[in-house]
Amino acid sequence: MYMALRDHSLDDKITSAAMEEFSEKGYMGASLRKIAQKSGATVGAIQTRYRSKDELFASLLKPFLDDIEAVFQNVRADYYSDIGGNILELLRASMQYESQTILRLIFDHYSEAVLLLYRSGGSSLEHYFDMLVENKIKESVMFFNNAGYSGVDEKMLGLLISMQFDSYRRIVMGCSDRAAAEKYMQSLMTYHLGGWVALFDSISEKNKQGDMRNEI
Repeated sequence: MYMALRDHSLDDKITSAAMEEFSEKGYMGASLRKIAQKSGATVGAIQTRYRSKDELFASLLKPFLDDIEAVFQNVRADYYSDIGGNILELLRASMQYESQTILRLIFDHYSEAVLLLYRSGGSSLEHYFDMLVENKIKESVMFFNNAGYSGVDEKMLGLLISMQFDSYRRIVMGCSDRAAAEKYMQSLMTYHLGGWVALFDSISEKNKQGDMRNEI
């Protein structure tokens, strides 16, 4: 008995058709039948490669997600490599690195970024971006506590980080020109850094007042 050999010539056609279908209709509106028609494959041929529509969708985004995870691992390492240094200078350098690298990732994987941020509703990756934000907030709280800033308002911290990440999201849809996006990102990071400076000034002032009360 002979088993049918898998036709690998269909692999790229399927992924190309899937990217087109998901980009046009989003995860919820996309159809395996339409993807099969566009690729010249059968639905069965797709299902021998991917167990579900969700698995096919996730496979398109995997290289992008792997790169995102690598970036944030580097950011985490930078966070804790110089915890005794100047907190604002460390924050400034971290934000600069993170924003530049995220921007590069967005434009290196522009179609995938649009899928993740605006076409993933109903898929297992629907809340991936929100998860990144939540992880960033938790890591930042731990970092600032370890750095001696135990008075950081966690809700305010969450708002600042959420606003910063929302900037990334808006750039994806609002600016497809790389040079213009870099200009906007730099302006946004300057704006966000001002918020961080104000937050730390407030904490420092509260700590001074607390020290004065203790001396009295």
